Formats: sequence, C-alpha cells, structure tokens
Amino acid sequence: MQQYSFAISSIHQFTSRKHDLYHQWEKMCNHEEVSTIRQEINSSWKRCLSKRVDPLRQQAPVVFTEATLKEKKEEKLELLRLVEPYMDQLYEQLAAEDILVMLSDSNGVILEGKATARGWSMVEKLHFYPGADWSESGAGTNAVGTAVAERKPVQVFGAEHFCQGWHTWVCSAAPIFDPVTDELLGVLDISGTMDRVQAHSLPAVVHQVDRIRQDLSSAFMTRDVPTWRAVADALDQPLAIFDTKLRVVRLNERARTALGLRAGCTIQDLFTEDNASSLDSLHWNTPIPVTFRSLKPGTWVATLYPYHVANRLLGGLIVFYPIKVSNNSTRSPSASFHISTIITQNNEMIRLIEKAGKAARSDMNVLLVGETGVGKEIFARSIHESGPRGREPFVAVNCGAIPRDLLASELFGYEPGAFTGATAKGRPGKFVAADGGTIFLDEIGELPLEAQVYLLRVLEERAVVPVGGTEPRPIDVRIIAATNRDLEEEIQRGRFRADLYYRLNVLRFRIPPLRERKEDIPLLVRHFLLQCDDTGIPWVVEDAAMDCLMRHSWPGNVRQLKNVVAQAVFNAEDHRIRLEDLPPELVHSPDGTTTGLTKDNNESAHVSRFNYRKVVNREVLEHALKMTEGNVSRAARLLGVSRMTVYRKAKQYNLST
Repeated sequence: MQQYSFAISSIHQFTSRKHDLYHQWEKMCNHEEVSTIRQEINSSWKRCLSKRVDPLRQQAPVVFTEATLKEKKEEKLELLRLVEPYMDQLYEQLAAEDILVMLSDSNGVILEGKATARGWSMVEKLHFYPGADWSESGAGTNAVGTAVAERKPVQVFGAEHFCQGWHTWVCSAAPIFDPVTDELLGVLDISGTMDRVQAHSLPAVVHQVDRIRQDLSSAFMTRDVPTWRAVADALDQPLAIFDTKLRVVRLNERARTALGLRAGCTIQDLFTEDNASSLDSLHWNTPIPVTFRSLKPGTWVATLYPYHVANRLLGGLIVFYPIKVSNNSTRSPSASFHISTIITQNNEMIRLIEKAGKAARSDMNVLLVGETGVGKEIFARSIHESGPRGREPFVAVNCGAIPRDLLASELFGYEPGAFTGATAKGRPGKFVAADGGTIFLDEIGELPLEAQVYLLRVLEERAVVPVGGTEPRPIDVRIIAATNRDLEEEIQRGRFRADLYYRLNVLRFRIPPLRERKEDIPLLVRHFLLQCDDTGIPWVVEDAAMDCLMRHSWPGNVRQLKNVVAQAVFNAEDHRIRLEDLPPELVHSPDGTTTGLTKDNNESAHVSRFNYRKVVNREVLEHALKMTEGNVSRAARLLGVSRMTVYRKAKQYNLST
C-alpha cells in the first residue's frame, strides 16, 4: 500500500485549517492560483476542473436503481461477503461517533453501507448511500473518488472536497486491490462530519484493507482450483499473470529467460497473427500451439486459465509448455488428467470441477453419475491424479464387460488351483493391483448381486480374500464408481443393494450431458482437432458445419463428438471442415432436410450461430448488443466470449454498451 497523508496533523489545527481551506477553495472557484493544499488534493481539483464538475453541487448523482443495485450486488456477492466482516468491525468501533462505513465498486459507485439511523438521515440529502456515484466525475474530490483516481489511501477534510455540498464532512478511504493482478476491486471508506475528525483513523481503514487483501490471497488458492493447480503443476515452466488488458503484471524467472517476457508487455504481442485469435477466452483452458515472433516456431504450447473475483474476470494465468518437434510437426503435450485440464466454459461444469478439486484432496468414496460418453473415466482419473494418491496406481474396471463367472476372480484375485484353468501361481486381482491408489468401478450398476455382497465386505473390512483362499489381504484403496443407471430405481427393483449404494454414494457428482452444455462444443472441437492432427497447421470449421454440430442432440455425448471430429478430419481437405465432411446422420434430420444455418430470430438459435466464432466482427457484435439491449454480460454469454472481449471489441468498433 502506498504512503498517505493526513488532512490535519492535530486537532489543534482544526479551526485554522478549516478557514484556510475554504479560502483556497474560493480561489480555486475563481480560477486563481491556490497554495497550502496537499498535492493529491491539488491534482484532484485540476481533474475536476477539467471534467467541468460543478463546485456548487449539493447532491451526488444516483446511477443505480433499486433493481440495478441488487443485480450489481449479486455480481459482487463474493467481494461483499469477504469485506462485510471488516466493515462490521469498523462500524462497531465508530458507530457511537455517527461515522458511516461505505464500500464502493472500482468506479466509485457505493455498493454497501453501515450507519446509525441518525447517520443515514445526515447523508440522505447528499445522496451518500448505495447506488450513488461518488467518483470524481460524479462528486468531485472526495475520499472514495480520489482513492480510485490516485490508487492510494486518501483523507479529505472540509473544503478540500471539490463540491460545496460536502464541505462539512471528513472522509478517509483506501482502495482494495486484487493481490494477484493488482486490479482495483473497490474502495473502503469511513465518513463523518468535520467535528468528528478526531475519531477518524485512516490507518485503521488501511489495516482493514490489508487484511482483506490477505483473505483474497487465501481465497485465490482455495477457490481458483484450476488456476492454482496450474501454478503448482508448472512451477518449473514459464508462466505469467496478466490483467484484463492482457498485460503481464507478474512472471517467473523462467518466463524471462526462456521466452523473453517482461512485466508490462501484452500477451498478444508474443504471438503471430495466425494464432493471436486463440487468446479469446473462448479457447482458454485448452492447450494452444503457439508460434512466437521472436523464437523458434512450434516449440511451445500455452494454456490460459481465467481468474475471477466476485464474478468479474480480472485476467488470468498463462503457462507455457515445451513440446517436441519431429519432421517439422508440432505435437501436443502428453495427456494430463489433472482437474484443471477438463475443458469447459459451462457454469455447472465449472462448479462441478471445483467440487471435484475438493474431492481430490479427500479420501472419500465417489459416485459419478452420467450418460454414456460424458467423460466419467476422465473425471475419475482427474480426481485420482489431482490428489495425494496421484503417483499410485489407477486401475479401471468395466463391471459390465467382465463375464459373470470370472468377475470375482478378476476383482479379488484367486489362489493357485482355485478352479479349472487357474494358473499355477494364482492372480492378485484388480483390488490388489490398485493397492495404495484408486480403483475405478465403471458401470457399477451392472455388478451382479453376489459380487455386490463381496464388494460390500471389502469396503467394510478393507481387505480381500482371493477366490479359493482363506486369509484376508489388507488393502488401502480409494473407490470411485460410475454408472449411467438410476441406482435408486435399481434398488427398488431389487437389482442393487441399498447398503452398498450408501457406501459408494458418499460424494456424488452428476456430469451433465453435452446437450446441456453446448457452449463447450467449440472448445471440445478445437481440442479434438489438435489431437487428430499434429502438423501444427490451423484448422478452419466453416459456419454451416459448426452450426450443425451445435444443433445436434449428441446422444453419445463427448465420446461421440470426438469420433465425429476424427471422421471429419479424415474427410476434410486443406484443413477446412465443411458441412459435407460431417457424418450423414448429423447433416440430415429424420425428415431428410439439412441442418445448416437457419434464420430463426429467437435468441437460442443465435447462441448456436455465434458461440463458435473465432473472431467477433462488427456485424456480429452489433447484432448481439442489439439483441441484449446493450447488456454486456448477456452479449458475452451469447457470443461465448468474455465481457473483457465485448468491451474491447465495442471500443474498437465504436459501439455503445
């Protein structure tokens, strides 16, 4: 936190300082040279004069209606929950002096306040309450607005305020910065009448803001599981943290030496025009082959991880991985099953991944529920490899693929000569093979009742007895089970044991089918194209082809999509996938009509059309903003890009939001 200065050095200066400041303020209003005022106040007055703020203003403008304020507070709910305890502490200390405690957003608009009934009555006529704009543009020099402008703690006393309406007040405020990207999140302020200046403690506000910053640092490591795990997994790789303008704010030494990165450079400056479009948030969380302007081509892939606070994208983390080059071909890095590598931008999936990250750190049994092809085994492997057992065995068993007669011996092993055809040495079985690690029981609903009884005993005793044996063998195994059946219905029909179900159903995750998260289709298509082709040449998916993919119901889910992409790559020419390259059953509906671009005017139809676009051009953005009545958040969701992209593109095309 930067240094700050006090409005008056002692209470004995109160009267003389009060009169001197009013005299200086009058000179300022008459455009005369002023003196004996602090540098930050002088700078603020000049800014207010240049913005033509009315020095006789008596009320701050109210910019949020009750409904809009509620929406804004919901967007900032995480920040409000974090800051509120510290606001309560200040309020408890200062309420007896009728001092108000306020929190503003990064623009200086008040979001929340704590005050006595008398305190609220004193500021009501000034509009010093939630929903009002106390930026310098809205309310002239004041602690909130000037802290935003100066990006440091500020105390403003009496006629130091630019607007006459708050000359009888003294305010102290400190900005709250994100500890990762240094983005301004908001401002914490205390305000009271001038005669309460002795009760003011700017250091107390600064202290609370420092504690908030520490809490934000802790929250980053616990909340942003994918981003934090990417840091932990890539400590030896070049990595950098960037802000909303894609500007590098922090980086490690490896990024400096291997890639020549420097703080202040922008990420798009590193890439050629061919892959600069990959920096759109639509492609984040996916390994992207990159070619640096200044380095040998085809030697790196980059993965970008978003970083949010209070539902606001503040920037992110970019990690670079070296990849091998053979015969002028760029190969993708070896597959990783960490939680952070699951590809999605669907909100439900993101929440699921966060919960799976917590599950990875525990040792509780997990039940994964979902349709065939949704990726249950990938989730299981990710939970295993992201946890403390990650270096131990992961043994996958398809319970529906093992013949009924061999199931017990496959799972639990057998002794030599236990049955006709048994090997002379016996076999340890899948549970013993997974000892110390994780066993993944896929299609657990297919397990016969007699095998369920044995499995229940293994779970209770933590030991297995091989077929033909008598001595139990202790095992330390975590169980992750998966099914596409409704096990509760199976229990009702007598086909699954309730006691086994309750043993397995400790942590339950439902993986949504692909038709419920169609915004992930462009990401997955891009990912599968990288897997299918190792030439490093960019692929183009024509609009009609992507629209067809977006409109399909995907009964086979992600597995089916992967196979469709592989078939399209086989059929395609010149690294361009056209509608005719897709399987016929996708291109033609049951009545024989093609499912290319339609002219539906409803918003859902436009989502499928826009989500896959790599470049948001003026026409597309203008149409999206028109459909959403200028709402940036809805337009971003409609286009499948970040709010940051919408703002940047709107500014580029001179469009209003």
